[in-house]
Formats: sequence, structure tokens, C-alpha cells
Amino acid sequence: MILLSAAVVFIVLSLIYMQWFAHDPTTPFEGPKLDPPSADFWLGTDHLGRDVSSRLIYATYLTLGLALLAVLLAMTAGTLLGMLAGYNVVPLLTPLILFVGQISIVFPVRMLPLLIITIFGNGPLGMVLSMAFSIWGQFFWLIHDETKALRGRGFIRAGFMLGSSKWGIVRLHILPHLLPTVVLLSTICFRTAIGVISTLSFLGIGISPPTPTWGSMIADGHPYIIQAWWTIVFPTLALACSILMVNSIGSKLEQRWKHADTSKLERRELGELNTTTSI
Repeated sequence: MILLSAAVVFIVLSLIYMQWFAHDPTTPFEGPKLDPPSADFWLGTDHLGRDVSSRLIYATYLTLGLALLAVLLAMTAGTLLGMLAGYNVVPLLTPLILFVGQISIVFPVRMLPLLIITIFGNGPLGMVLSMAFSIWGQFFWLIHDETKALRGRGFIRAGFMLGSSKWGIVRLHILPHLLPTVVLLSTICFRTAIGVISTLSFLGIGISPPTPTWGSMIADGHPYIIQAWWTIVFPTLALACSILMVNSIGSKLEQRWKHADTSKLERRELGELNTTTSI
């Protein structure tokens, strides 16, 4: 709750700043070049006189938004196809789905985006598609294996014997059991997407300038780190804090679900013990 509250506070303050105090994040010569933080430019200016604070806020929304869209797309495709192949809902399509899933793990997570960006361009669409193609295989294979493990459970067999269709069993019984796994994997992939988007932008093959991202801001400020430290320190801190926040949220969710599973197991064992004692 503390982490989420901090994120909400940042969103509110950034919206207020962008409404009342911000300069254009893409227009050069808004102020003096490499000007230190001041009342007019809260985080200083870069080598082209652009407001660092405005560019940082814009880059934050852009980087996190693209990473979130990529993870949602990969999560939806990987989870759906993983369940369909794991439970063999459509037997004719299962070999094709497995073949596509095997292709997804051949390319390294940082190499496939280069191929996708080459095809679709280095705009927002190319970045989202490249990250989604890179990480959807992780969802697919994990959900596929979890679904195959659930196929032999008693409640799944009972639902099938009572007349439920395969798609109904997948939607009503298998998916709810997989939601914790999907959420935890999403936090890991979200962290990976943030890092890859920033890395590609740092290398100059991400979002085209002058649109700011954390990686491009770090790359632009790197030559001036001695005389204008604010041009590189603030975007680096934003990148590090976002990754740490996502890791912390994922760890807390994992601990909570593990505690809940342990409590359920203890209650089940206690109930079996009471039943045995009464008999």
C-alpha cells in the first residue's frame, strides 16, 4: 500500500506540474543550455536547453505505458494459448500452438526486439510489438505446464464428468487457479520490458528523438555528466526506482499468496485430523 500510495502521489503531482509549470519536453532552447535546477526549471535543462523535469515526466509515462501495453498483450496471448494447448481444447491447433511457442524461446529477449523494430519501425507500435513478441513465450510455457498439471486434479475430472465443455473448464476452473501465477509473472516481465525499452532507447534504436525516454535522456546526458550531473542522475533514479518498486510489489504479492496457501493447507490438515479423531 505504501508503494502504491507513492505511485499515486507521483501521478497527481506530475499531472499538476504538467498542467501549470511544465515546458514543452521536445522543443529545444526553452531555456539556457545546461542550466542547473532553478525556480523556472526545477530539474535544470539539458544541452539543448530543454526542461529536464518536463522531459522526465513525459518519459516516465511513455516508458511505463509502453511496457504495460506490451505486458498486457503478451499476458493475454500467452495465457490464452497456454491454456488451450495445455488442456488440448482444440486438438487440431495444439501442434501449431506448440510450434509457435517453441519459436518464441529461440530468440534472446534482447535480440528479437531488434528484428521486430526493423520490420515495424522504431515508433511506439514497434516497441510494444517487439516487447510483446519477446516475452509472450514465458507466459505461454509456464501456463501450459501449469494447465497440464491441473488436468489430473479431481475437481477438473469431476467438472468434465458433469458435462462441462473443455472451454468451460478452462474458463471457470483452470483460469482462477492460474491468476496468482499470471500476476507474479507479469511483474517480472514488466520489469524486463522497462529495462529493454530503456536499453534500446539508450542505444538509439528505440523511440525516435526528440520524444524523450529514460534511455535517450541518459544517453543525451552522458557526455555532460561532470558539468551537468542533473541531466543523467534524475532519469537514472527514475529507472532504478521504478524497477525496485515493481520488484517490491511482486515480492509482497508472492509472500501474501504463499501465506494464504500455507493457511489453507493447515486448515485442511486440521479438518482431516478432526475427522479422524471423531471417527
